[in-house]
Amino acid sequence: MTIADSQLSTASPDVRPLLADYREQFVPAAVDYLERRISANELRRRWKPHYLGPFHAYDLTVERAWRETSGSTGVLESGAPPADPRFATPLQHFPVSIAYNNLDRLIEVLAIELGDRTVDQTKIRERTVDFAHVIDSLDALMASLAD
Repeated sequence: MTIADSQLSTASPDVRPLLADYREQFVPAAVDYLERRISANELRRRWKPHYLGPFHAYDLTVERAWRETSGSTGVLESGAPPADPRFATPLQHFPVSIAYNNLDRLIEVLAIELGDRTVDQTKIRERTVDFAHVIDSLDALMASLAD
């Protein structure tokens, strides 16, 4: 049995608890990082409980909602998902999952590049802009789904 097959809530994904935890637990860490109060390693340390906890539970709910709606067995299917209104809810939530996974990779890259140093030590300033943009955009995306 995989984790995706475990007994989880099969209700529609609810982004509100994830958004609340994101704002309470991670956004302050992101601000501390951008304002040079913590290192990239500390940013990663503060990110992981949110990513592996509330996000992981949400992501599994999105996956379960997709499987129930589409009849998917989890095998990678070719092509785009069919444009069917019954798929609207899980498809609306996929961008959150994608953004979270991309943010996790970016935080890993920052930690590899900077380690115990702060953001002002980066040699690739675009990563800082990308990080700030993703933090803001992810908040806006989740807020739009919470309404």
